[in-house]
Amino acid sequence: MKQETKRRIDLVGEAIAQFFCRSVSKKEQLRREARLREQIEAPFEPVFRFAVASDIHIQAENPDSADRLRELFATAYAYAERCPTHKTLDAVALVGDFTDGGSQPQYDILKGILKDCLRSETTLFTVMGNHEHGNLDTEGYTKNLDPRLDKHDVIGGFHFLGLAPLPKDTWHKPQQILWMAKELKKAKRAAPNKPIFTFQHGHIWKTVYVSRSWYTQMGLPLHIVFSRYPQNINFSGHSHGPINHPLTVWQSRYTMFGTGTLKYFEMERDINTDTVPAGSENAAQYLIVEADAQNRVRVLPFNLLTRDFFKTPANTDDPDRQLVYFVENPGDRKTFAYTAARKKTDAAPCFAPDAKIAAASPTPDSVSVTFDQAQSDVCVYGYLLRFYEEAHPKKAALSEAIFSEYYFEPMPRQRTCTVSGLKSDTRYTVRVYPMNAWRKKGKPLETEFTTSKR
Repeated sequence: MKQETKRRIDLVGEAIAQFFCRSVSKKEQLRREARLREQIEAPFEPVFRFAVASDIHIQAENPDSADRLRELFATAYAYAERCPTHKTLDAVALVGDFTDGGSQPQYDILKGILKDCLRSETTLFTVMGNHEHGNLDTEGYTKNLDPRLDKHDVIGGFHFLGLAPLPKDTWHKPQQILWMAKELKKAKRAAPNKPIFTFQHGHIWKTVYVSRSWYTQMGLPLHIVFSRYPQNINFSGHSHGPINHPLTVWQSRYTMFGTGTLKYFEMERDINTDTVPAGSENAAQYLIVEADAQNRVRVLPFNLLTRDFFKTPANTDDPDRQLVYFVENPGDRKTFAYTAARKKTDAAPCFAPDAKIAAASPTPDSVSVTFDQAQSDVCVYGYLLRFYEEAHPKKAALSEAIFSEYYFEPMPRQRTCTVSGLKSDTRYTVRVYPMNAWRKKGKPLETEFTTSKR
């Protein structure tokens, strides 16, 4: 009994150690990031290409999502045709929640789009999401799209593995995790030097953006399986997180990407409790994934609303520079640059020397603060506003946080925040701190105002 207990404790300890992997040093992270920039700028000739999207949420009563899916096919094919060498879109992967409720009318709309848009040279690879179950459970999916729930396909010499969720939420059965382990082993044996592409609808907890809020409940055992294969590049959705957030890509013992949404944005609860921001419906994005003959992989986030690739958010050097994620050697963890150590190397955003701030329309208990956006080579994630009473200049009387709206293109040049809960007839100083994706704060802008009398 004691030996069995010890074995279980050891297994749990191993799982925890693998999940919370030790981060690399700041010096090593800087070296990897420099190497990454070199690789992104180097010539790249794709020999394989696929598009990946999730959370489309087709509704019979609302044509927007269906129209956006049609646009995905049109723009992905147009991009492929412009390529000087490999002009083919080899596959399209849909990572769950392509329907809003799994009803037959929604599947009919999806099948109509696929019939009209999917070309013969393109393989369709799908995995279910929790919304696909609906009233039809798995029958709607197996009847309309694919009789297989879990699947292992080889497309253009690359292995694609997908897991379907259980009827409730994004659970997976233990047998499915064991199946994934066996299929990963087969894929590595068959193509030891190639990346392996895996797909499931729910994120693994504490990996990509919004995975702290939305994730698969079987994340830990799945993570343990994935961790044995550094060449595994995983794609998941469910969260609706923007794909130009730095944590769209996460690397530790393998690589994981969030796949965005064609329907509406949702955010982490680290700025405020309103995780669905104003204008969240202005979200239509997907990824184009390419591999070259050296098995390098680049991932290109595409914005359907601008019909162009995303640009680096709030870039201070070249605002038109395309945002590219790059995996130099999927089988070598020492080349991974999208690690947790980015928190150490990403500088806090800063305001330009001529940045302006103004407080307007004060009432007895509220004010509107407008300020120019800060700048960053990575991402201005949001702002922290702190209000100090003249009589108590060292202790903030009120704090408020807002998103920068980096997820919109073009990114707004100014932000306005209206706050309430202030005292009447009181002199205040407001300081606005810019924050990066890891909530590191830069130097603030500040201004003064006085609330009106009651």
